[in-house]
Amino acid sequence: MTSRVAAAAVVGVEGVGAIATGLTFLTAALVAHPEDRGTAALLGGLLALYGAGIVAVSRGLLRDRRWARTPAFLTQFFALVVAWYQRGTVIAVTASVGAVAVVAIVCLLLAVRAAEE
Repeated sequence: MTSRVAAAAVVGVEGVGAIATGLTFLTAALVAHPEDRGTAALLGGLLALYGAGIVAVSRGLLRDRRWARTPAFLTQFFALVVAWYQRGTVIAVTASVGAVAVVAIVCLLLAVRAAEE
């Protein structure tokens, strides 16, 4: 497996995770009794759309499109920011988000390096 394929796979898994989380929030907003149903539904919808965008970036990485590099790196940056600011809440989720972001950054850097050679 090349570093480009590994980077695309990790970013794709992040995208699918965001879609699944968004749909879970959306379902909970419609079925459960959240404190603010509108905000929960909006958050779920936005997260699902964000995940779909990340999946598109993953496809771009897999096809070796240069435009996909910047959004892929930005996604990892924001994942690290989220992990940092959520470090006092659910430690397992925070550690997972941070670890996946670091692995993705390494794969992306290796893929960029290989593309430039």
